[in-house]
Amino acid sequence: MDKVRGLISHDWKDAVPGLLLCIVFAILVMNVDTLLKSLDKAGVAWANLVYTQMQITYVAMLLLGGLIIRNVFGLPKVFLRGVAAARPVVKPGIVILGVHYVWFDVVKVGGVGLALTTLFIFGTALAVMFIAKRMGASDGLSGIMAAGTGICGVSAIIATAPVVRAKPRDMCYAIGTILLFGTLMLFIFPYIGRALNLTEPQFGAWSAIAILNTAQLIAASEWYGVAARDTAVLINAARIMFIPLIVLLALWFYVIRDSDSKVDENGQPEAAISNQMASVDKWQLIKEKFPVFILGFFALVILNSLNISFLGGAKVEGSVFWAMDHAYKWFFAVGFAGIGMMISIDDMRKAGGKAFMIGFSAAVAKMVIGLLAVYLIGAELLTVGGG
Repeated sequence: MDKVRGLISHDWKDAVPGLLLCIVFAILVMNVDTLLKSLDKAGVAWANLVYTQMQITYVAMLLLGGLIIRNVFGLPKVFLRGVAAARPVVKPGIVILGVHYVWFDVVKVGGVGLALTTLFIFGTALAVMFIAKRMGASDGLSGIMAAGTGICGVSAIIATAPVVRAKPRDMCYAIGTILLFGTLMLFIFPYIGRALNLTEPQFGAWSAIAILNTAQLIAASEWYGVAARDTAVLINAARIMFIPLIVLLALWFYVIRDSDSKVDENGQPEAAISNQMASVDKWQLIKEKFPVFILGFFALVILNSLNISFLGGAKVEGSVFWAMDHAYKWFFAVGFAGIGMMISIDDMRKAGGKAFMIGFSAAVAKMVIGLLAVYLIGAELLTVGGG
């Protein structure tokens, strides 16, 4: 209920200008996308070059256009709150995509994805924890970087920060680093994938493993293709459910473990603080940090698997699920407009030295090892059949 109250607070009107800007921009770009697609199908050479060969689809136009608006023309302060509020609009789109899957997909692709994400999440988090410690990074910075690089970027950083008592400066460095590498991956991954001849399912799995932010990996996979997006969404669903467990791992590693030997900034033992943190209701912590929206996604997967006649399916023209499937792209478009307009070059420059090195090491390792993993697994086990 607290989250709902936050959405309908008295100052919600402050978000209206920015949201309207994103909606108008999304409508404009979606119409341009439709025009380019029609011209491409009609055999117009320049449209084929732009739309098919260069892959300048609605995703690229929204992201690049938003980036240019923010950093070249500037975004007045009145729009900032609404633009930030537009980014989570991607989440209802993810929920709607549940109509694309049946339980066989969850067992096959989701099972492979669960194994991959378990290895990559905890492998990355533990590696970052130990590397950061050897680099002399503070516990606060180390904890939030482990969560941010291990799971889903900024959301994981925000969820973990109170537990490891990260300072505002550490959060600024960590978020700047995550945004920097996430943005770079978002724009270069689709072209790397094409150069390496990755199938769409392989690319979807690779992006879900390696790209640090949920919204950015959804954008990159949607840019690459429908099958890439379907695989990425399913594997990402498994990934983000680990947020509460990573928060608990950070709580143990940085607060509870060996607390008797630690002192705070005033030179006092931290054991008392650690005992207080250790008494935290772990189940309550899990409930607070769990990404609730993903339950809606799995609810639609269940309904689609039951073959309820009046609901139809994503490919049954005129059915409820068919109509929902046609709506998801609009949620994505508004969200991608917000993502593009929130990419601030100045914010990315705030990546601190240690945070940058930690983020760089984790990003490169996940990119290379993830690529090897999807090559070894092959496209078949990563392909979503749908219902």
